[in-house]
Amino acid sequence: MTIATYTELKSEVADFAHRTDLTAKMDTFCLLAEALINKDLRVKEMEKREAQSFDATFYDLPTDYLEMRALEIEYHGRRNPLRQVSAQILDSSYSTATGVPRAYTIAAGEIEFRPGIDVAEPYVGELTYYAKVATLTGNATNTVLTGYPMIYLSAMLIQLYLFLQDDTELAKWAEAYNSQVDQANKSNNKGRYILPAIQVC
Repeated sequence: MTIATYTELKSEVADFAHRTDLTAKMDTFCLLAEALINKDLRVKEMEKREAQSFDATFYDLPTDYLEMRALEIEYHGRRNPLRQVSAQILDSSYSTATGVPRAYTIAAGEIEFRPGIDVAEPYVGELTYYAKVATLTGNATNTVLTGYPMIYLSAMLIQLYLFLQDDTELAKWAEAYNSQVDQANKSNNKGRYILPAIQVC
């Protein structure tokens, strides 16, 4: 089984379901499957890095943003990671005056820095975040389909069997999807951090 493109994916979904009458619903199944994948999957193929100039206390999140991995700013020739905190901790522990940002929170689609950023003294920095998958309804393929075709297949079959109200097949493909996502997330985290060498006496 080869699933390298959206066309091949739709063909496999129809084959696995033994249905040739649902072609018109495939884009809908795909969009719903991608919403599920965006909610559950966190792998390196979904990571994005963006250099930015931060020139205000409030900064709009990227339109494809899912979850923050890291936020850093350059200060005194060094790249400094900022601490992500809750809005309550930001208000209680960090100054509202302008200065060098030390922490941030995310609310209402925005990053809020503390201390705040003076518009006259912007900071160069970088966002690293998990981004939404590039939808297959507008692309022939994407990195998640290339790396994890079984996740896409099972996610689309979940949507298909929800539509058909077939609880037995739905449960089977939901189990397959959850297993594949869990395995992918664990593999992604494994080896991300280098453990210190163990000194043998």
